[in-house]
Amino acid sequence: MDETVMTALIAAGAAVSGGALTGVFTLAAARRQATAAWAAGERQAEAAWEAGRQQAAAAWDSGQLQATAQLDVARRTLTEQTLATQRAVRRAAYVTYLSRADSAHQALAAWQGAIGTADETRRRREYDAAVGALAEPLNVVRLEGPDAVAAAAENLRDAVALNIPGTRHAVAQEAFLSAARAALAPA
Repeated sequence: MDETVMTALIAAGAAVSGGALTGVFTLAAARRQATAAWAAGERQAEAAWEAGRQQAAAAWDSGQLQATAQLDVARRTLTEQTLATQRAVRRAAYVTYLSRADSAHQALAAWQGAIGTADETRRRREYDAAVGALAEPLNVVRLEGPDAVAAAAENLRDAVALNIPGTRHAVAQEAFLSAARAALAPA
C-alpha cells in the first residue's frame, strides 16, 4: 500500500471520526439548548401563572372593596331615609298636638269669658272636650318622643288643663316648640 492510499485512508478516517465527533458534540449542544429552552418555558409558564393568580386576587380584592363601599352607601341611605321618615312622623305628631293644645287654650279663654253668662255651661263643655281631645295626640307624642318633647307636651297640657291664669300657657308652649324643633333638627 502505497503512501497516498494510506494518507487517503487516514484522511477519510479522520473525516469520519471528526464528523462523528462533531455529531456527538452537536447532539450534546442540542440537548443543552432543548433543556435550557424547556427550563425557560417552565419559568415563563410559572411567571404567567403567578401573574394571572395575582391579577385574579387583585380583581377579587377590588370587587370586595366595591361591594363594601356599595353596602356602606346603602346603609347610609337607609339610615338617612329612616331618620327622615322618623322626623316626618314626629313633626306630624307635634303639629297635631300643638293644634289641639291651641284649641284647648282657646276653649279655656272662651269659657272664662263666658263665666256668669248663659253660655258658661256650653263653653265649659267645649273646654272639657278640648282638654279631653289632648289625650290621644299626647300619647302619640309620648310614643314618638324623645322624652324632652313628651315632658314639654305634658307641661303644655297641664298649663291648659289646670286653668292657671297668667303666662304659664305661653311659657309652656314656647318650651314645647323649642323641644320639638330640637328633636326635628337633622343630626
